[in-house]
This record gives sequence, structure tokens and C-alpha cells, in this order.
Amino acid sequence: MTLTLRRAVVLAILLGLLIPGIISSIVTLNRQQDGLLRQLSEDHQRITEILVLGMQEPLWNLSPDTGRPLLDSVMSDQRIVRVTVQDATLGTFLEQNKPDRRQGKLKTLSQSVTKQGNVIGKVTVEMDDGNALASIHQYQRYYLFTVAFQLFVSLALILGLMQSRVLNPLQRLMSESIRLASRDLSTPFEWRRQDEIGKLGQSLEITRQSLHSLFGELEAKNRELEADIQQRKQIEQALRASEDRYRRLVESTNVVPWEANPAEWRFTYVGPQAETLLGYPLHIWYSEGFLTSYLHQDDRHLAYQLFTEQQERDSVIEFECRMLGVDSKEVWVLLVATAIPDDTGERHLQGYLIDISVRKATEIELNHYRNHLEELVELRTKALAAANKELEAFSYSVSHDLRAPLRSVDGFSQVLLEDYSDKLDDAGRQYLGRIRKATQNMSNLIDDLLNLSKLTRSEVKTQPVNLSEIANEIVQELQLLEPGREVSIQIMPNMITDADPKLIRLVLQNLLANAWKFTAKVVNAEIRFGATHIDGQNAFYVGDNGAGFDMAYSDKLFGAFQRLHSPQEFEGNGVGLAIVQRVIGRHNGRVWARAALGQGATFYFTLPRQVDRNAP
Repeated sequence: MTLTLRRAVVLAILLGLLIPGIISSIVTLNRQQDGLLRQLSEDHQRITEILVLGMQEPLWNLSPDTGRPLLDSVMSDQRIVRVTVQDATLGTFLEQNKPDRRQGKLKTLSQSVTKQGNVIGKVTVEMDDGNALASIHQYQRYYLFTVAFQLFVSLALILGLMQSRVLNPLQRLMSESIRLASRDLSTPFEWRRQDEIGKLGQSLEITRQSLHSLFGELEAKNRELEADIQQRKQIEQALRASEDRYRRLVESTNVVPWEANPAEWRFTYVGPQAETLLGYPLHIWYSEGFLTSYLHQDDRHLAYQLFTEQQERDSVIEFECRMLGVDSKEVWVLLVATAIPDDTGERHLQGYLIDISVRKATEIELNHYRNHLEELVELRTKALAAANKELEAFSYSVSHDLRAPLRSVDGFSQVLLEDYSDKLDDAGRQYLGRIRKATQNMSNLIDDLLNLSKLTRSEVKTQPVNLSEIANEIVQELQLLEPGREVSIQIMPNMITDADPKLIRLVLQNLLANAWKFTAKVVNAEIRFGATHIDGQNAFYVGDNGAGFDMAYSDKLFGAFQRLHSPQEFEGNGVGLAIVQRVIGRHNGRVWARAALGQGATFYFTLPRQVDRNAP
């Protein structure tokens, strides 16, 4: 029969408590009984001896009355049932008998009474052991009750402690172990006890955490494995589909795939397009020595590099050669080859043949056109040189032949105003003023045209330039011309770049002058000059809070003689921004603007040649 842990523990406790208790009780009771019986025997002997001594005189004197008090005193002991004193000659001398006291076994003890060496009588005492045995039995019952009560209390306490401290925790451990076995790992095992079972429960919790983490990792790896398997299946399907598409694609193009055995100078595989390339059936291509037979004799040396042992693994060789087709037709092909070792480690060649006959014909024609183009460029260069000379002559004519009449008109107009002013009315003086202003504008326009033409021919000589110093000089010049204006000028210090000093001064002169001009009607005028980063490139800017312009007309901003404001609002001839764009273009940079009507404008420009030393 299989015992449960509870039954086994109860049985062990009972046996452990009962066996020692029973043995101890038997030994103790037996010892106590033996002691009482021994005490009874000793008392019996002592009483008998007392009677023997006490009855010497009464028996010697034959006086029963003198011995009777002693006899009564002895009979007062409830254990004494019968006392007989016999005279040696007369017989019964004294006797008392109380049979009602008899409860157990009688023990009789007789002893002779002697006097002066003569036996004068005999004393017989009968003592009952019933009271002693009754007290022994009562003590035994009390002792057994006490032992049983102790056993019961001890068993109850032990079972209670075992139930609360051992059996219940073990039951809980068993249930939690069952949960572990069933993979119910979501709920933690809380063990606050610090005894051995508590530590075992804490170890079980650590095991649960480890299993929970392990199962989580296993589930994640299983999911990853399932995903990898699914992905691998998809990749295999895609690879098979790709191989089919690749095969169809390769065989449907004009590119001829091939494989060759370098030891035999023979193709081991050729795409079906090869028949169209040279006009030979495929079995001809597989014949030994095909390349040496059907390569143009002037190009056969190129094929030798394919079949040499010095070709590195996976290295690609490309060369153009001519192959001989049907009727000895020359077909230009691009041969691409790669050396790849096969499963046995031997070199194996594979590659492509691409028909480039059309491209080679085009190259020949392009070479012809290139030679013709060089001749055409030379003619155009000569024509451009002649045009430049004509432009120089035109510039000279403009600067000398046109200026003289303008100076004459301006000079005579000034004479009329100074010498004949009193003879002219207001209308006449006004007309002469308009004539002078028009001639002066015409002179300025000629100067701007000459400057613009010089920009095209001048050489750009770059060097490190401090734009901040140039801008400060230009602003000082503008302030000297109009000392009464209050303008907030902000110039970033130490803006150093590589540029042509004269040309970049023209750029800053025009941009700062425009900013000065277009802020003339603003109360709190502001002009800013600095550097920033735009699209990863350094850019400089000149900004103001002046009149601004409509960005819808920004395409006309840098054209010559293009104006976005009327001469009545702001004077000018519309050439300054064209000069700016021309100079920035000569520096391989670009210029653009951002503005809003009535909210000012900001002009940006880049100088790609610049050294990157400017802080944004």
C-alpha cells in the first residue's frame, strides 16, 4: 500500500512518540510497583519486629492487657488484616482479625518471641496488599492518562506545525511544480519565508523566471525560424522564378552567354542566339578550336589571355574583337570572360558575347565627325576672335565717338543756362535741364555698357579677399555722399574668401548701393551683409528692409536695362544687377534674391572658389 506524505508523517510521529512513551511508561510503572511492593514487605517486617519486641514482657508475664495497646496500635494500619500472638505453652495469647480489610492477596509473616534465650511465643502478622496495588493501579491510570494527553497535545502541535510549515508549503510547491510542468509561467511564485522550504520556493520562482525567459526566447527563435523558413521558401520560389526569368531574358536578348573549357579551347555551352550572331549552327560552336578558327587573325592574340594560367580567379577580362561569320563576314563583338573554378578546382570560363557591329560603325562615323568638328571649332574660334576685335572696336567707338557729341550737348546746355538764363522763361530752363539730365544718363549708360563688355573679356585673378573690409569702405563712401541719413549697418567681421578684388568690389558696390537706394524712403532703415550655409555651401548675402519687389518678376531681375521700379520712384539704368550676375558667373558662382513688396529684399551669391573660412 502506498502511503501519502501526510499519512507517512503522521505514522512516523505516532510511532516516534508512542514507542518511547510506552517503553518509558512500562519501565517506570514496573519500577514503581516493585518499589511499593518492596516498601510493603519492609513495613510488614518492621511491624512484625515491633510486635515481637513489644510482646516479650506481656508473654513473659502472661499479661495480655499490657500487650493489647500495642496490638490496637498495629491494627490501626489499614493494611493489617490479622495479628495473632501465641504463647509457647498456652496457645493463642492475643488476636485481632478484620477480614473486611482484605482486598488483595494476604502476606503472612511469623516470627518467634524469645526472652533470655528461651522461645516464649510467636507473632503472626497477615498484611493485605490490595490498597497498595489499588494506589499503584490508580497511579498507573493517571500516568497513562497524562502520557496519552501529552501524546495527543504533542501530536496535535506537531501535526499543526507540520501542516502549516511543511505539508501546506509542500502542497503549494507541488501545485506550483504542476504549473511549471503545464507551462503556466505567467503568474509569479511569491515566497516570503526564509526557511528551507521558502528558499526552495524562491529557487522554484527563479526556475520559473528562467523557464519563462527561456520559453520566451525559444518562442521568439521559433517564430524567427518559422519566418526564416517561410522567407527561405519565398526566396527559393523567387530564385526559381528569377532563374526562369533570367534564362528567358538571356536567351531572348542579343547577348550570347557562353561557357568554355580553357584546356581544349572549346565552348561547353553557347546560348541559342549564337546561330543568329554568325550564322553557324550550334554544333559548329562546340567544335574544338572554334575560337582559333573563327576569330579574325589580327585579333587572335587577344584570346590567348583567356586560356593562360596567370588569369586571376574571378577577374573579368573584356576586349573587342572580330569574328568571322558566314561568307567570311566580319562581326564585331565585345567578349566578356570570368575565370571561375569548378567543383574539382579546375579553371572554368564563362561570359558573354555582345554584338557591337552597329556601335563600331557608329564609332567610325563619329571619328569622322570628330575630325570634321575640330576643323569647325577652329573656324569658329577664328570667327570669335574676329568678333572680339569688332567688339573692341565698337567699345572704342562708343567711348570716343559717342562721348564727344554728348559732352557738346551737355556743355552748350550748361552755357545757355548760365549765360542766357535771364532771357529764357521757366519752360525753357526746364527743357534745358531735361536735356542735360538725359545726356548725363546717356553718358552713364555708355559707361555701364563698357563695364559690362569689359567683364566678358577680363581675366579673373583670384586671391584671398576680406569682404568685410571692402563692404565697410563702400558704406563709408555712401555715408559721405548722404551724411544726413541714419541707416543701421550690420556687417559680419572677417569674411574672407578667394575672389578677384576688383570684380568682387563691383558686386558689393552694386548690391550695397541698391540697398542704400531702396531704403531711402524707410524710417528705420537697415542694411545687413553676412555669410550663411545654404544646401551645404557657403553663401554671402546683402539684405535690407527697403522697398523690395514682387517675386513674380524675379526672372527679369538680372537682365540688362530691366527695372522693377519706375525712374520717378528710384533712379538708375538697370545695369547694376546684370554686372553682379556677370561677375559671379565669372567666379563659377550663382546669385539669386528673396524679397516681398514693401518688406525689403535679400540678395544671395556663392563663390565656389572660396576657401571655407567663414563662420555662418
